This record gives sequence, C-alpha cells and structure tokens, in this order.
Amino acid sequence: MRDDRLFPLHAVPSNGANASSDRREPDVQLAAMVPQSVKRAVRRKAEEEGTTVRSVLLRALKLAGIAEVDEAEIADRRIAAGAERSGLWKATRPR
Repeated sequence: MRDDRLFPLHAVPSNGANASSDRREPDVQLAAMVPQSVKRAVRRKAEEEGTTVRSVLLRALKLAGIAEVDEAEIADRRIAAGAERSGLWKATRPR
C-alpha cells in the first residue's frame, strides 16, 4: 500500500519518498459547520454508493484538487459484521 496521505497539491513530495512506506498516517478529526441539506446530500450519496461519508468526502477533496488522496485511503474500511464475528478480519488486516 502506498503512503500518499492528504497533502496540499503543492506539498506532495516529487521524489516518491512517501510511495515506498507501508505506514498510514493516523486519521484525525475534521469538523465543519455546513447546511443541514449538505449533510443530508453527503449521507445520501454515501448510502447510494454503499460506502461511508468519509469515502465520499475524501473522493470529493481529491477530485477538487484540494488534496492528494490515495485510493487505499478512500476505500471503505468498515469490517463486515460476519467477518468480525468469525475472527477472519484479524488474520487479514494489515499491520
């Protein structure tokens, strides 16, 4: 997995230094006040895509050119309930 984290486009290292790392940058909370209709629209889009609000927002930031976001970061990282109960997810999760 590449380590292309959220960087402003002008701050993305051009030497590929982050591409060789297997560690992910820790997630941090980002909060913003938006109209209720925007929140509903983002949630609706996530529901339609079968993904998370986080994924919808990261993809939008990437497409807007605001931040460089790797597809691995955009992917839905939720654990299926059955896999969690079976313990299968523990054997397959990256360390």
